[in-house]
Amino acid sequence: MTTTYAMGDLQGCYVPFAALLEQIDFTPQTDRLWLAGDLVNRGPDSHAVINRLYAWHDRVQIVLGNHDLYALARWAGITAAKKNDTLGPLLADPHTDDWMEWLRTRSLLHTDPQLGWSMVHAAIHPDWDMASARGHADAVEDALRDRHWRRFLKSLWDAPAPNRWEDCRNEEEAQRFRVAVFTRARYVTAKGVFNWSSTAPKDTAREFAPWHERFFEKQTSESIICGHWATQGLLVQPRLLALDSGCVWGRQLTAARIDLDEPLIYQTPCPMFARPDSG
Repeated sequence: MTTTYAMGDLQGCYVPFAALLEQIDFTPQTDRLWLAGDLVNRGPDSHAVINRLYAWHDRVQIVLGNHDLYALARWAGITAAKKNDTLGPLLADPHTDDWMEWLRTRSLLHTDPQLGWSMVHAAIHPDWDMASARGHADAVEDALRDRHWRRFLKSLWDAPAPNRWEDCRNEEEAQRFRVAVFTRARYVTAKGVFNWSSTAPKDTAREFAPWHERFFEKQTSESIICGHWATQGLLVQPRLLALDSGCVWGRQLTAARIDLDEPLIYQTPCPMFARPDSG
């Protein structure tokens, strides 16, 4: 079996990425690398990250995160730069068009039955088995790859996502909801109501719970790799590898070897490239 590693959010932190690749002795000719989204932004070297991954495109499996979609929207002129935006060197690079065309054809959900793992950036709806989740991911991926992809991407920024699938009144709202689940979700209620905020809901009765707790209550045979949740940190559980260990915030970058019966965890320390008050 091919040696396969999964890695948490890079967010433009190229130096720790290179250090972790050296630590695991990653060989692109023979090994495979899974990346749980948020490849770019907030860190200083998004262009270097994308350049390396583009060169290895046939050995790298990526799922898109919210920062990757934001980078596509910036490249397409759909949204203005936020105050914590560090995408300038990436967007100014002469290879940007090639890189971004490649990025917009990446997946939102990846499943490998042989390895027994599925990967998503943020979350999967607790009510979605993997066949349903695959269908929802396909709907978004098809729209991003369509010739009208700019129109679709703009629609994601035109209005907030509904907080519940049952509240989606049309396909445009359904697409916003799908994207929010796959790329932004953290907390959800037992009735499938999501909180899209990056902070914990003020709920003393614990109506809201981490999405993966709700998911594993209903989906009893799936094993998930994800990123996105730096404040939660690294979680290694029998059916969960949550690999965002806050590299861009000065903590660690984490990789897991996933072709073994028990994953092996590797980490490298990271400089603090972003601060909580940077937005």
